[in-house]
Amino acid sequence: MKAFFKRTLLMFNSGLHRSAEQPLKVNRKWQKVLKSLRYYFLALLLAVTQIVFSGGMVKQKVIAQTQNLCPAGDVPTPVNWRPAVGAPAISAQTINVGEVAVSFEFAETVPGQVIDNVETRIDNDVYGGIPGPNLRFNIGQDKTPSPGNATLSINFSRPVIIASPLTILDVDRDGERDIGFTYQDRVTVTAFNGDVPVGVALRSLTPNTRVTGNTVVGINENSFPDRPDANASATPAGQLNRIDLLYEPGTEFGQPRQDETIGLARFSICLPAPPGATIGDTVFNDRNSNGRQDEGEPGIANVTLILRNSRGQEVRRTTTNSNGIYSFTTLPLGNFTVEALRPNNDFNPTTNTTLPANLTEPNQSLLTVDFGFNTNRLGAAGAPNIRLIKRITGATRNGQPISGINFNTFVGDPNNNNDDELPSPERFRGVSTFEAPVQSRDEIEYTVYFLAEGNDSSNNVRFCDLVPNGTTFANNSININGAGSGADSGRYLTPLAPLEAFTNICSGSNNNGAVVANLGNIPSGNFGFVRFRVGIN
Repeated sequence: MKAFFKRTLLMFNSGLHRSAEQPLKVNRKWQKVLKSLRYYFLALLLAVTQIVFSGGMVKQKVIAQTQNLCPAGDVPTPVNWRPAVGAPAISAQTINVGEVAVSFEFAETVPGQVIDNVETRIDNDVYGGIPGPNLRFNIGQDKTPSPGNATLSINFSRPVIIASPLTILDVDRDGERDIGFTYQDRVTVTAFNGDVPVGVALRSLTPNTRVTGNTVVGINENSFPDRPDANASATPAGQLNRIDLLYEPGTEFGQPRQDETIGLARFSICLPAPPGATIGDTVFNDRNSNGRQDEGEPGIANVTLILRNSRGQEVRRTTTNSNGIYSFTTLPLGNFTVEALRPNNDFNPTTNTTLPANLTEPNQSLLTVDFGFNTNRLGAAGAPNIRLIKRITGATRNGQPISGINFNTFVGDPNNNNDDELPSPERFRGVSTFEAPVQSRDEIEYTVYFLAEGNDSSNNVRFCDLVPNGTTFANNSININGAGSGADSGRYLTPLAPLEAFTNICSGSNNNGAVVANLGNIPSGNFGFVRFRVGIN
């Protein structure tokens, strides 16, 4: 099915004077339907107010393998790869880890036909149950069987020791959530020091994989990518300057009928310990306000931190990186404090903003000084505004739920920082990405949640959602909850029908129909949704 674009638009008049109404535009791109359905937040532009969002990405602590293989005097130093999409973009990275340059190289047995450069990427998603950044490696473009195999090579400018076993993620095979599709992951790991082979010991970390020599294969289904159900470890026997991961489709359970994806968790190499100690860690968006960083709670970028000595004098200051991570290095022994300044007026602390950090050992790494903030603008003072978020909240085939997707929890969209600012995100249940293959006549349920904020009601709210091309509106499927006084039950405008009073807010042509509604006068703090279904053509 070809890609389609869809817009959802909403406007209201709060009773304040506005010179012009500006539409809320939603850009929803269904890119490769058989790959995924992605939904992005809706940014609402008003004549006098604008919703501004900020946030970081998923926490960067690798919790895969913690065994320290470094010789005495060396310390594990992470290879901080950067988010990138596609093998060429990943290969363009040269990462300097101390005096060691680390680079990546991909090779295909059929050039240009094996690696999927949309799904092969480094991102901050949880994968194999491990928080990012992780590298995903996909073969078999557009969910077709791979015509060959591909190899990822990790190159080092000089021989190094890997600080802990590499963790290979999500080595699985088809199962209940892949009915009608066959695939099996098969990964062979080899290492070299120059031209001399280096032994690699592989070990299954779960019963879902099987190791034979230096090859690991998937033998059971990995339930979901965010679970650690099909991981394996690879431990090189000594120094090396290259690691190869040969990824090929296994045929033990039949000829492959869709693409395959594995992952590689971030890893560290052994380097001499720098002189002096280190203090640091992460400033994070504490979505549930429990004072600790949980899975899925991202770091906050550009936060200022101040290091003070035992007399309260400022020693240094720094800012967090794009992932919310900071550090003060080459420090002497002593008692210090670290203060984190508020990111902006929308954020409130959920931990103390000044924490002790005492260094008692030479070359100590005190990487536990975390700071939490969250934002909850619900009912906040200021001009009225509406916050919107879109999710897929259901999918059926022949009247029965499509298996393999849990729609009953909130799943944040890692590609949109606006998820980081949701008050009580558990209310916004649904997924931002639908990985299960869809077929003609399947039905997809969309839910657009709305949340009224500010010190007054949002009046005369109107809603318009253009039905995407490639789908057909399901009759009598509109459900509205939480609307204000003067609201109606919503209706469907058939293709090419006049958009009537919604012309100015439905930015686009009504060539496939539209869902419209008057949501009335919504009091500040009201939470609700507009929900409807479409069928896949």
